[in-house]
Amino acid sequence: MKALFLIAALGAGLLLADTAGAVEVMGTALARSGDWMTVTLRFDKAFSDRIAQSLDRGMPVTVVVTVDVWQDRTGWFDKLEGEQTIVLRAFRNAWSDDFTLRRGRDPDKIILDRPALEQEIARPMRVKVLPVAKLGAADRHYAIVTAAVKPLTVEDLEAVEKWLSGEAKRSGKPGPGSIAKLPSYLVNVLANLSGFGDEVARWRSANFHVAQLANVP
Repeated sequence: MKALFLIAALGAGLLLADTAGAVEVMGTALARSGDWMTVTLRFDKAFSDRIAQSLDRGMPVTVVVTVDVWQDRTGWFDKLEGEQTIVLRAFRNAWSDDFTLRRGRDPDKIILDRPALEQEIARPMRVKVLPVAKLGAADRHYAIVTAAVKPLTVEDLEAVEKWLSGEAKRSGKPGPGSIAKLPSYLVNVLANLSGFGDEVARWRSANFHVAQLANVP
């Protein structure tokens, strides 16, 4: 019962979290680069005060950018033509007080301080979404960009849970309401219900035809 109360209380607190000054998707442009359709975007206010405080306390922050291209079909369900996801992960280095920024398989970047980290994340990025050949010349299409700033992911919580479980085994006394006593499926349910305070921004383009895409290098 105590564990269930902990879930309910934590979930409610996170759902009510203030998202003022949350991330915004800016400077978005659709284009054709060679054989690919691309979407160029950047962020404004990548770190709200709450996210910045979380980073300063040593919590990791994950930014997930999803770009979808849809076919607009009048009188029927729209069709997803292609999608790409970019994941940026940032965390403070405990011994040096600088920050590490990780993007997919790219080499880690060491960033001196938090303002510089936010500037780096806010730099324009061009995302290759799908081959232009997949888009019908006569069809109408549109793009949707979703940016989610996650102060805590399921993977982060599971890592904490494993650590606490190890501590509990060594001491033999996990405290009442300890996360180490929660089953994994409850951890996942909590993540899905609350989003752990995710801050989300979405942008939708106007409808376009392939011929309207500007050619860029």
